[in-house]
Amino acid sequence: MIRNYYTDSYKSGIAVTPSDTLLLDGRTKSTTPQGAWVQYNIYVGNSPSSLPATTTNNNSVVSNSTNVGLASPNPLIKAGMRVTGGTLPAAGVLIASVTDSSNYVLASSQSIAVNSTLTYSYDSEAKIKVHTINNEVIEFVNPIQGSILPVSVVQVYATDTTGGVSDLVALS
Repeated sequence: MIRNYYTDSYKSGIAVTPSDTLLLDGRTKSTTPQGAWVQYNIYVGNSPSSLPATTTNNNSVVSNSTNVGLASPNPLIKAGMRVTGGTLPAAGVLIASVTDSSNYVLASSQSIAVNSTLTYSYDSEAKIKVHTINNEVIEFVNPIQGSILPVSVVQVYATDTTGGVSDLVALS
Protein backbone atom coordinates (compact mmCIF):
# COMPACT_ATOMS: atom_id res chain seq x y z
CA MET A 1 0.00 0.00 0.00
CA ILE A 2 1.26 3.46 -0.88
CA ARG A 3 1.78 5.57 2.25
CA ASN A 4 1.83 9.35 2.19
CA TYR A 5 -0.47 12.15 3.30
CA TYR A 6 -2.67 11.66 0.21
CA THR A 7 -3.37 8.01 0.90
CA ASP A 8 -3.28 7.68 4.70
CA SER A 9 -7.00 8.41 4.97
CA TYR A 10 -8.02 5.52 2.70
CA LYS A 11 -8.96 2.09 4.08
CA SER A 12 -7.74 -0.04 1.18
CA GLY A 13 -6.24 0.01 -2.26
CA ILE A 14 -6.41 -2.39 -5.20
CA ALA A 15 -4.23 -2.50 -8.29
CA VAL A 16 -6.14 -1.22 -11.32
CA THR A 17 -6.37 -3.31 -14.47
CA PRO A 18 -7.79 -1.00 -17.15
CA SER A 19 -10.73 -2.53 -19.05
CA ASP A 20 -13.25 -1.29 -21.60
CA THR A 21 -15.99 -3.59 -20.24
CA LEU A 22 -15.37 -4.16 -16.52
CA LEU A 23 -15.85 -1.90 -13.53
CA LEU A 24 -12.93 -1.50 -11.11
CA ASP A 25 -14.51 -4.06 -8.77
CA GLY A 26 -14.51 -6.68 -11.59
CA ARG A 27 -18.23 -6.64 -12.41
CA THR A 28 -19.44 -6.08 -15.98
CA LYS A 29 -20.50 -2.46 -16.47
CA SER A 30 -23.28 -3.30 -18.97
CA THR A 31 -25.08 -5.63 -16.53
CA THR A 32 -24.50 -3.70 -13.29
CA PRO A 33 -27.09 -1.00 -12.52
CA GLN A 34 -25.57 2.46 -12.09
CA GLY A 35 -26.91 2.65 -8.52
CA ALA A 36 -24.77 -0.40 -7.62
CA TRP A 37 -21.49 0.98 -8.99
CA VAL A 38 -18.69 1.26 -6.42
CA GLN A 39 -16.64 4.45 -6.59
CA TYR A 40 -12.92 4.83 -6.02
CA ASN A 41 -10.29 7.53 -6.07
CA ILE A 42 -7.46 6.71 -8.46
CA TYR A 43 -3.83 7.13 -7.40
CA VAL A 44 -1.46 7.67 -10.36
CA GLY A 45 1.66 5.60 -9.68
CA ASN A 46 3.60 6.26 -12.89
CA SER A 47 3.13 9.02 -15.48
CA PRO A 48 5.98 10.35 -17.63
CA SER A 49 6.19 14.12 -17.28
CA SER A 50 7.64 14.80 -20.71
CA LEU A 51 8.59 13.24 -24.02
CA PRO A 52 11.08 11.86 -24.87
CA ALA A 53 11.28 9.96 -21.62
CA THR A 54 15.01 9.20 -21.74
CA THR A 55 18.10 8.87 -23.96
CA THR A 56 21.03 6.44 -23.75
CA ASN A 57 24.36 5.99 -25.53
CA ASN A 58 25.72 2.91 -23.79
CA ASN A 59 24.14 -0.04 -25.59
CA SER A 60 25.95 -3.21 -26.53
CA VAL A 61 26.17 -4.17 -30.21
CA VAL A 62 22.98 -5.75 -31.57
CA SER A 63 23.28 -7.96 -34.69
CA ASN A 64 19.94 -8.94 -36.20
CA SER A 65 18.43 -9.62 -32.77
CA THR A 66 15.58 -8.42 -30.59
CA ASN A 67 17.68 -8.33 -27.41
CA VAL A 68 19.31 -5.04 -26.40
CA GLY A 69 21.66 -4.61 -23.44
CA LEU A 70 22.81 -1.43 -21.73
CA ALA A 71 26.10 -0.95 -19.86
CA SER A 72 24.33 1.19 -17.24
CA PRO A 73 20.84 0.44 -15.90
CA ASN A 74 18.02 2.79 -16.94
CA PRO A 75 14.76 2.21 -15.04
CA LEU A 76 12.94 4.81 -17.20
CA ILE A 77 12.83 2.40 -20.17
CA LYS A 78 9.46 0.59 -20.25
CA ALA A 79 7.60 -1.86 -22.49
CA GLY A 80 5.46 -0.02 -25.04
CA MET A 81 8.02 2.73 -25.63
CA ARG A 82 9.37 3.43 -29.09
CA VAL A 83 13.15 3.53 -29.46
CA THR A 84 14.68 5.63 -32.24
CA GLY A 85 18.18 6.60 -33.32
CA GLY A 86 21.34 4.80 -34.28
CA THR A 87 20.80 2.46 -37.23
CA LEU A 88 17.14 1.82 -36.39
CA PRO A 89 14.43 2.63 -38.97
CA ALA A 90 13.33 6.29 -38.97
CA ALA A 91 9.96 5.34 -37.44
CA GLY A 92 11.73 3.50 -34.62
CA VAL A 93 10.88 0.13 -33.07
CA LEU A 94 8.57 -0.69 -30.17
CA ILE A 95 9.94 -2.27 -27.01
CA ALA A 96 8.02 -5.52 -26.54
CA SER A 97 9.20 -6.23 -22.98
CA VAL A 98 11.75 -5.19 -20.40
CA THR A 99 13.82 -7.96 -18.82
CA ASP A 100 15.43 -5.69 -16.23
CA SER A 101 16.75 -2.12 -16.08
CA SER A 102 19.76 -3.07 -18.27
CA ASN A 103 18.06 -5.34 -20.86
CA TYR A 104 15.00 -5.10 -23.06
CA VAL A 105 13.43 -6.87 -26.04
CA LEU A 106 12.43 -5.17 -29.30
CA ALA A 107 9.28 -6.10 -31.23
CA SER A 108 11.38 -7.01 -34.29
CA SER A 109 14.98 -8.04 -34.97
CA GLN A 110 17.33 -5.13 -35.58
CA SER A 111 21.02 -4.29 -35.84
CA ILE A 112 22.35 -1.43 -33.70
CA ALA A 113 25.93 -0.20 -33.49
CA VAL A 114 27.59 -0.16 -30.06
CA ASN A 115 27.07 3.03 -28.01
CA SER A 116 24.48 4.48 -30.40
CA THR A 117 22.47 7.47 -29.19
CA LEU A 118 19.01 5.97 -28.64
CA THR A 119 15.93 7.93 -27.63
CA TYR A 120 12.98 6.33 -25.84
CA SER A 121 9.48 7.79 -25.83
CA TYR A 122 5.82 6.90 -26.03
CA ASP A 123 3.80 7.38 -29.21
CA SER A 124 1.37 9.62 -27.35
CA GLU A 125 1.40 11.80 -24.28
CA ALA A 126 0.35 10.38 -20.94
CA LYS A 127 -3.43 10.07 -20.68
CA ILE A 128 -6.01 8.31 -18.48
CA LYS A 129 -9.61 7.77 -19.64
CA VAL A 130 -12.09 7.09 -16.81
CA HIS A 131 -15.81 6.61 -16.25
CA THR A 132 -17.14 8.48 -13.22
CA ILE A 133 -19.85 7.64 -10.69
CA ASN A 134 -21.91 10.38 -12.43
CA ASN A 135 -21.85 8.37 -15.69
CA GLU A 136 -19.40 10.73 -17.41
CA VAL A 137 -16.34 9.79 -19.47
CA ILE A 138 -13.35 12.03 -18.72
CA GLU A 139 -9.78 12.04 -20.03
CA PHE A 140 -6.89 13.37 -17.95
CA VAL A 141 -3.91 14.42 -20.09
CA ASN A 142 -0.44 14.38 -18.50
CA PRO A 143 -1.64 13.39 -15.02
CA ILE A 144 0.90 14.10 -12.32
CA GLN A 145 2.73 11.07 -11.00
CA GLY A 146 1.90 10.52 -7.33
CA SER A 147 -1.41 12.40 -7.51
CA ILE A 148 -5.01 11.33 -6.99
CA LEU A 149 -7.53 12.09 -9.74
CA PRO A 150 -10.12 14.67 -8.56
CA VAL A 151 -13.18 12.55 -9.45
CA SER A 152 -14.93 9.43 -8.15
CA VAL A 153 -14.10 6.68 -10.64
CA VAL A 154 -15.92 3.41 -11.38
CA GLN A 155 -13.90 2.33 -14.45
CA VAL A 156 -10.50 3.00 -16.04
CA TYR A 157 -10.56 2.34 -19.78
CA ALA A 158 -7.83 0.31 -21.47
CA THR A 159 -8.58 2.25 -24.66
CA ASP A 160 -7.13 5.75 -24.42
CA THR A 161 -5.16 5.12 -21.23
CA THR A 162 -1.78 5.56 -22.89
CA GLY A 163 1.64 7.14 -22.88
CA GLY A 164 3.22 5.20 -20.05
CA VAL A 165 0.55 5.72 -17.40
CA SER A 166 0.75 2.67 -15.13
CA ASP A 167 0.75 1.44 -11.55
CA LEU A 168 -2.72 2.86 -10.90
CA VAL A 169 -4.29 2.10 -7.51
CA ALA A 170 -8.03 2.32 -6.72
CA LEU A 171 -8.42 3.72 -3.21
CA SER A 172 -11.53 3.33 -1.09
